[in-house]
Amino acid sequence: MNKNTELFTNKTDDYSRFRPSYPDVAAVWLKSKVKGEDVIDVGAGTGIFTKVLLKYFSNVSAVEPNAQMREKFRLFLPDIHCSEGTGENTLLPENSADLITVAQAFHWLDAAQFKLEALRLLRPAGKVAIVWNTSLKNDFTNARNKICQKYCPRFASGRAGKLSAEEGDAFLRKSFFREVEVLSFDNPFSMDKETFEGNIRSRSYALAPENPAYENFMAELDAVFDFYAQNGIVTEPQKTEIYFGCL
Repeated sequence: MNKNTELFTNKTDDYSRFRPSYPDVAAVWLKSKVKGEDVIDVGAGTGIFTKVLLKYFSNVSAVEPNAQMREKFRLFLPDIHCSEGTGENTLLPENSADLITVAQAFHWLDAAQFKLEALRLLRPAGKVAIVWNTSLKNDFTNARNKICQKYCPRFASGRAGKLSAEEGDAFLRKSFFREVEVLSFDNPFSMDKETFEGNIRSRSYALAPENPAYENFMAELDAVFDFYAQNGIVTEPQKTEIYFGCL
């Protein structure tokens, strides 16, 4: 994951506690489409998607280049092998995967180098699943994003600023996969204020607490939360998107 490897350093506690998970139905669907049990979860972070996969596949391993993320992963999933490699160089043996998943991390990879590595790892019938939890636009998300854009130099819409959602969709459909299926599942994310604040802090672009503007940044975000909350809860509309196919 190159220079992006350290973007989540010092964010692992918030990441593990306050990022949304993925619906079981997504893993059930993948299970129905894959012949075999050997799954490699690339860019696994603290293991949020890995945990879902483990409910349905008997042999799941992970790859995570950030040391703090790996430490948290191993705390939660001590029996699961987590390589310190990258998506471009996993350090795992060739022909070892029936399925490779990349959840919430594909935009950090060098797509061409990852594709070569995936082809090395996959068995002849192996498949790749690129997965995102995607926020849908409404008044709440628009107001939140406006504040993030105001304070955070790294903030950008789309796929973490690398490609817009539209460009990323076209690339995956027309260039990355040889054959691809695209589907989505509803995955609404309900947050109390603690979850909302922690979720913001977990993001790669978010200001760190030592930043002089941090208190104003969070105060304005809290005001947005308070305005839209009902009984102390805001539910953000999200969907889990999957691009699944062969390379």
